[in-house]
Amino acid sequence: MDKTLFADTTRFPNETIDGETVLIDSQLGHLFLFTGLGPWLWQRMVRGATLNTVIGEVTARFGPDAAEPTRRFLESLEAAGLLRSGDVRAEVAEEDPALITPDTFVAPGLERYEDISDIIAMDPIHDIDTTKGWPHPKSE
Repeated sequence: MDKTLFADTTRFPNETIDGETVLIDSQLGHLFLFTGLGPWLWQRMVRGATLNTVIGEVTARFGPDAAEPTRRFLESLEAAGLLRSGDVRAEVAEEDPALITPDTFVAPGLERYEDISDIIAMDPIHDIDTTKGWPHPKSE
């Protein structure tokens, strides 16, 4: 039997802005950035589900090509400790009417920044490349 997993919103406060979700690990100070279908998957996991249930929902909506990128993304969230196990009867809330499934599939992306101080210390005019959305150091 698959275990029910939940987004750990207590340890990982988060905000979605312009289609990207940013999480901060309140224990370690790491920062996570979700893109593509990632923000939707995070919000879906707030309600809790098994990985196979969510992968089935994504596959039904977007087709079989969406299954493997979704599985990899959810497994990476679980491996990083962003998802926790729980009792479905005690924790799953009513279905969230604000959770709107996107019309098209864009593979979920996960970026992890373990030393946010490096980003904060970058000179925003000379050291940052924002063509990818979130600030990245400029390529040499």
